[in-house]
Amino acid sequence: MKNGAKIAIVALLAVAVAATFALRGGKRAGYVAPPEPQAAAAPAAQVAPGAGIKPAASEAQGAAKQTPPAVAALAKPRLLELGSMRCQACLEMAKVLDALRASQGAKLQVDFIDVFEQPEAADRHKISLIPTQILFDTAGKEIFRHTGFFAHNDILAKFRDLGVRL
Repeated sequence: MKNGAKIAIVALLAVAVAATFALRGGKRAGYVAPPEPQAAAAPAAQVAPGAGIKPAASEAQGAAKQTPPAVAALAKPRLLELGSMRCQACLEMAKVLDALRASQGAKLQVDFIDVFEQPEAADRHKISLIPTQILFDTAGKEIFRHTGFFAHNDILAKFRDLGVRL
């Protein structure tokens, strides 16, 4: 598939997501979908792509369970993906996030938040379209925001362009 066709598909998906939010009046919390079955007992060969995505801890979960993002960000830069496991472009991004964890895991914190499961996070980060990627520097300051599919090499290049060494 040519790059132009890929861009057109991602743009159409973004328009569809925006239209869905507009039709609902922007109320993400009203989304009702059946809970997805847990894949924990499934053999590794049957795990879907992106199943390794680790959701970011919500602030309401407390600091005892995980290191707070602000503290973890002091050690390394962070990529935060806000999306959904029910969104096709987000599922494609899940593969990119898995690859980033594999190639840059020691140097880059990669987190994922499902905006339908944690709508308060979408509001807190002012998300209007998914997937949205937010890049943070080592001090935890947002330095860049991108909406739509963001390729592995493009993410690494953007960090470099912003002066963040990985």
